[in-house]
Amino acid sequence: MYSTFRWLALTPFALAIAGCAAAGGADSGVTRPFRVGEVDRGEVRVVVEETGLVEPERQIVVKSPISGVVERLLVREGDRVRAGQLMARVVPDIAQANSILRLRSEEVSTRITVERAQRDHERAQGLLAAGGVTEEEIEKTRAALEQAQNQLQTTVDQLRYVEQSGITAQWARITAPTAGVVILRGVEEGETVVGGTSTVGGGTELFTIADLSALRIKAAINEVDIGKVALGDSVSLTVDAFPNDTVLGVVRLVPPAARQEDRVRVFDVEIRALATGVLRPGMTANVKIRGPSRQGVIRVPVEAVFLSEGLPIVYRVRGDTTDRVAVELGLSDLSFVEILEGLAVGDSVALEDPVAARERAASISRR
Repeated sequence: MYSTFRWLALTPFALAIAGCAAAGGADSGVTRPFRVGEVDRGEVRVVVEETGLVEPERQIVVKSPISGVVERLLVREGDRVRAGQLMARVVPDIAQANSILRLRSEEVSTRITVERAQRDHERAQGLLAAGGVTEEEIEKTRAALEQAQNQLQTTVDQLRYVEQSGITAQWARITAPTAGVVILRGVEEGETVVGGTSTVGGGTELFTIADLSALRIKAAINEVDIGKVALGDSVSLTVDAFPNDTVLGVVRLVPPAARQEDRVRVFDVEIRALATGVLRPGMTANVKIRGPSRQGVIRVPVEAVFLSEGLPIVYRVRGDTTDRVAVELGLSDLSFVEILEGLAVGDSVALEDPVAARERAASISRR
């Protein structure tokens, strides 16, 4: 059950003319100092309105594997790239270049060590048949050979990783890890960048690649409205740049926990856009979540419902008298509240506190 109400404040101008406000329905001939509405049957549809940020479903940040200087940039924002496409080249700094050269030097020297250990082991095996060496000496040559082979494999693996990353002593090739559209280029040619694996901060972001065929919107829904939102609810999305174009969406996630934003508890509801349309990443979208609705229910305008000691009441109007009626409420939207018990179709109800309205009208007339 939902019981969210709007309270309408009377302006001085409205108070001045309140004495000539006419009642509706069966009492239309009676003049009263307050507005009057009528209980009828109709639809009550919950709509939650908020704004949200448009984001790609999937985006990847590309960083340089080494520190150095951007020598060349081959793509810019808006370019579509394929997986493996060359996007930039980075010239490694002196420390990075020396590390690569030292690694290649270690590979050469380790291979020589392996060949020498292999010859020593084979020679020892030949002497063993003639009794020139012992089994213990054979084991030593075998252990030396295995150690050299392990060291070589480690060096080869390191070099393979470097080569697969497109790194040489001259430059590093920055390629697209996936297909998509470049939505951000964070550097220019000639800029110094920091390797993504060399610092705690994570390195310089070169590019951001996104899949623009699938977009989502995250809307911060106030905790008082989260009960009106459910998984699978239909959503209408618009942006201020194209107010006449509406994109449909669906609620995909209602988070189990709230977070605090500017002293208000909100839930980051995630909405999947069923089409991209006019939506672009980074835009602010106007979100209308269509919640539950009921047809043909007894309803009153939201202005007719008041709280007395925490319980909902209405002022039923009969002729020139009003009486307080306790009501049981159902669904509510921005305009109407469903009445489950307490009123009947055709009843007239005050749309403001009649006692206060009469006192204000009397005060104005005395002036």
